[in-house]
Amino acid sequence: PLDMRPRERLIYAGAGALSNAELLAILLRVGGRGENALRMAERLLAQFGGVAGLAQASFDELCQTGGVGAAKATQIKSALEMGRRLMATLPQDRP
Repeated sequence: PLDMRPRERLIYAGAGALSNAELLAILLRVGGRGENALRMAERLLAQFGGVAGLAQASFDELCQTGGVGAAKATQIKSALEMGRRLMATLPQDRP
């Protein structure tokens, strides 16, 4: 259903209510051949061992994964780098 899609859930329930897979699906925007963005996100998280594994994966490793090309890999790496930079700020400067 439309109201259960990650983007819509984020709007009405807030980002904190979403799973890692749902947040990643929003970044991916669309899936690939035979799978939607949420299924792709679940597969990537399982394949790389969660968010920490995705953060440690290289650009090339992501691109070698089925359905992930340069565009999706850059979106993932960019979002993870923003999170890393946020964690590197002083505690009083974090939201």
